[in-house]
Amino acid sequence: MVAIEPEEKAEHPIELVLARLLRLGSLVAAALLAVGIALMVLGQTAFAPRLITVGLLVLLGTPVLRVIAAAVIFVKERDWHFALFSLVVLCAIAAGIYFGKGM
Repeated sequence: MVAIEPEEKAEHPIELVLARLLRLGSLVAAALLAVGIALMVLGQTAFAPRLITVGLLVLLGTPVLRVIAAAVIFVKERDWHFALFSLVVLCAIAAGIYFGKGM
């Protein structure tokens, strides 16, 4: 049996929460895309493109939500370095979305 160091115990829940968040977002996106594609194949073209669009937005938004969740967890744990890094990543994503709109 391997003894777990106190630092490893503290890091495990963060990784677990973030992994579950990514898994859930991926599963929801995959389900939306699969249903949208199935409806498209069956000829239900009125609702299928919306489902596919929502699935793609969920797929693109899941990593952003992961960064937001990490920032919240780091702030709660008062780990200011990683909270600052998360904020910088969020600002970079926001700048990319803002400046990439016109392209």
